[in-house]
Amino acid sequence: MELSGNDSFTPQSPSTELSLQQEFIINKTILTHETNQHIVDCKILFQAMENVMFYASNSSNDIDDVCILDGIENFASKETLDHAVYKISRAILLQCHDTMDMHTRTLVLLEMLGNYRWDAKVVLILTAFAISYGEFRLILDVYAQSSLAASLATLKNLCWRNFEALRPQLRAMEMLIKEMVELAKCVVRFESLPLQLVLCDDHGCTLMAAVKSQIYLATYWIFRSSLTSASQIRDLIAMKQENSNVTANAAWGLSSLALRLSRLCNCLGLQVDASQKQIEEKLYKMLMDLLKDQTQVDNQKALHLFFSLNDDMPLKDSSCSQSKIGISKLKQKIVMLLVSKPDLLPIDQTLLLLQQTHEHPHNKNIEQDYEIVWVPISSSETWTLDELVSFDYLSNSLPWLSVRQPWLLNSAVVRMIREEWKFEENPLMVVLDSHGLVSNYNAMDMVLIWGAKAFPFSEWREKELWEEQKWNFQFMFEGIDQSLTNTVDGGRNICICGSSNLDWIEEFESRIKKLQNSGLQIQVIYIGSRNASENTQTKVGFFNKDISFTPIKIRFFWRRLEKIKDSILRVGQFHNFANYETILKQVSELLDTDDDNNNWAVFGCGNSNDLVKLQGNKILKFFESIHVWGLKLATLGLVGAIRSVDDDEVNNTMMTCDHTNMVPYDQGPVICDKCKRLMKPFVVYQCDGSK
Repeated sequence: MELSGNDSFTPQSPSTELSLQQEFIINKTILTHETNQHIVDCKILFQAMENVMFYASNSSNDIDDVCILDGIENFASKETLDHAVYKISRAILLQCHDTMDMHTRTLVLLEMLGNYRWDAKVVLILTAFAISYGEFRLILDVYAQSSLAASLATLKNLCWRNFEALRPQLRAMEMLIKEMVELAKCVVRFESLPLQLVLCDDHGCTLMAAVKSQIYLATYWIFRSSLTSASQIRDLIAMKQENSNVTANAAWGLSSLALRLSRLCNCLGLQVDASQKQIEEKLYKMLMDLLKDQTQVDNQKALHLFFSLNDDMPLKDSSCSQSKIGISKLKQKIVMLLVSKPDLLPIDQTLLLLQQTHEHPHNKNIEQDYEIVWVPISSSETWTLDELVSFDYLSNSLPWLSVRQPWLLNSAVVRMIREEWKFEENPLMVVLDSHGLVSNYNAMDMVLIWGAKAFPFSEWREKELWEEQKWNFQFMFEGIDQSLTNTVDGGRNICICGSSNLDWIEEFESRIKKLQNSGLQIQVIYIGSRNASENTQTKVGFFNKDISFTPIKIRFFWRRLEKIKDSILRVGQFHNFANYETILKQVSELLDTDDDNNNWAVFGCGNSNDLVKLQGNKILKFFESIHVWGLKLATLGLVGAIRSVDDDEVNNTMMTCDHTNMVPYDQGPVICDKCKRLMKPFVVYQCDGSK
């Protein structure tokens, strides 16, 4: 049966019988298809091809995102993708010079790609055509302004053309190419669906069979249209002189094909929309039910729905850019899904997360029991070049697993993450227990605060940690600097100094050194200001050169304080614990004081919970009154001595206190348990009635 390019054609609805011509095309197309199918990363390759088609048909100088073929995978194939595209380009050129009818030549090209999936077929043929079409249009558009283009035009016999006479034919080709791309989108969308979810019932099988028939027709006509367009480009190059009749006939033939593809695209588009909606609703419901199913024996079924519907090896690690890992690696483990944009987190938060997990001292004890899986999600349906580059760099650099091709995540999975897990701009760390159930909808704060110590990272563990937590220097610096943690545990006097005023910090350092030289044992840590510029933080870090408390560790300190406040406010809404008011007050004071650009210092001893904060003029009084509080160091300690100087001006707890405490008469000075001031002695006589 010969099929001319001008045959009338009306796509059938799913419930309508196919015409004899359509059945003939479908049968012939299926015969070219082999069961051993090669898989191509169609989404990214399609984006690259579409860019070429767009710019070739639109005279725009704006540079949009481009894709690199090296980053596009060609699975289960021995040849590289660029070599496959090159072979197809040569095959198209060869078929343009063949004397066989267009239908037979189309089948020859289909047979050449017989071992590829249907979406890969259409994307590869369009990519091969886009290369020759893009080169052709580039020469036409710039040969008058470019010596290189003019030279190429001469070699291709194009430089003498009256291009205005060719405009109708070129416009018809542009219209056809637009329809080819739109129809290919439908094929790619359908082939990326997890069809196995709806093939388990009769209705689903019937619906899929009807759509498959349209997929075969679409593939055939995309191949035929590509070959027809390439042949016309060949004819334009070979044409000795313009012939208006030939040009008009060629334009009419292309327009007829464009109309045929447009009708087919409308029909197939509706069918794919219906299939996608049915599959996504079913997948969404399955995900929601599964994440609450208490009868699961492990996490494999849940992780399969998330990542492995279309790929048995959906994960990668940083050991190799081409690494492929299956979800079986996550079996019986706690899985932490790090959901973020492709640029992950701010650099300081990324490094803090790395330090609190991979490099945390406790991590060696639990590293075999949990895995972090990065799930990057783009803000739009199409990934940009910047997002691709960012993902490639980070996924090959950071020591946790990543979704290997996050742009292929099913839209139902992305929808569930956005709607149920409330992912918007800020990153989430959703924790799945070893049975695949959600144990924490966002463990980010607790991981940045306590690190590996927070294992198994569940909501109840976060509440448990807050129940146990005290506000002291050990908590402030936990996980940031091990040597400083050792200093705290050693029981030394410690002072943290906060300010963005470098002159004031320099004066503070000068005065504190005089006290150290006179015998005061105290370790000072300068932490600058959380809102200070990078240059200021670097200079502040210079004052910490003796203890290696670097500028990045200063940023860690402030980031943890912010997360401490966020966590305690969130947990405190639903769970009241003993130290809630105290810790919230102390961390808020530090953050609020810093926001007001005040100079301040906090003094304490080791991991004691007894701290005193001075700010502004009170710090000056601290230095000036050394002759008073220095005499009380031995009996009261540093914090008690500072408080004892002048309760009304130096003490940062401005309130009256009527607390009493009965101790033996011969006991020395006593510090109030409530306000931490030195208590005044009163004599109490008690009648001993037993004598």
